[in-house]
Amino acid sequence: MKISISALSIAYGLTPEALRYYEEKGLLTPERTSSGGFRRFSVVDIQMLGIIKSLQRQGFSLDEIRRIVKTGLPLSDLIAMMDDKRAQLSEQMAMVNAIRNRLTSCTDLLRDHELLLMQPRICQGSAAYLVDFDSVSALWQSVSTSPLIKDLIDALPLSSYSTIVPLLRLQGEDTPTRTGICAPAEFAALIHADFSQMRMSAGPRCVRMLFDLQPPARTAMTPVITKMQAYLRENRLTPAAEGYTRQFSWHVDENGQQRQFSELIVPIL
Repeated sequence: MKISISALSIAYGLTPEALRYYEEKGLLTPERTSSGGFRRFSVVDIQMLGIIKSLQRQGFSLDEIRRIVKTGLPLSDLIAMMDDKRAQLSEQMAMVNAIRNRLTSCTDLLRDHELLLMQPRICQGSAAYLVDFDSVSALWQSVSTSPLIKDLIDALPLSSYSTIVPLLRLQGEDTPTRTGICAPAEFAALIHADFSQMRMSAGPRCVRMLFDLQPPARTAMTPVITKMQAYLRENRLTPAAEGYTRQFSWHVDENGQQRQFSELIVPIL
């Protein structure tokens, strides 16, 4: 039994070009008709294509597949390759679950934003790794020389750009805020960054406050910080570390206004 390239491409949802590429890689060996040189695939090719598709779905590249099916491969090497793919899939699954959880928390906040907006609330302790700079331009100038910043930017949305509010500012002194990146500690295992170059802001509890920058502007943080300072004083809460913002969503609303929902998080004792 011989199968045409068009029939095989339809059956497997592949283009004829993809089948020709598999042939170039030495994975398929179709015969050519004497009349027009058309490719005709055998049962062996069909079985091989099924193996290729199966291994591709498990994350193997074509070069890796060729090594598995076309060269002498010790069983120990195959097991090692499969262990490596399993580890990669586990990491991908953890990343997807983390992003899903973050989306869930974002949507919950946005659904309740009318009740939560500018309303400080005490929550279970939250921790984040922070790195900060004097200005936005200073942050971006560091990108070319700092692998850490590259890794943190690559990890978006698990990390996010942040305004960092110094402890002295929370205590009432006129200290300027700083610009940086925060990486929540719960995502640290998924972000391939050198956290030894960052510091942690943490406490057994924290005060969180959702705010909306409309339009986003550096000066718009002043009322947010003032509200947080007043809440801390009124409730006799002592900040355990600097505060930081964590961004949740951005969009342009029906009035054409740019909106940015974020939370100011202050660890407390």
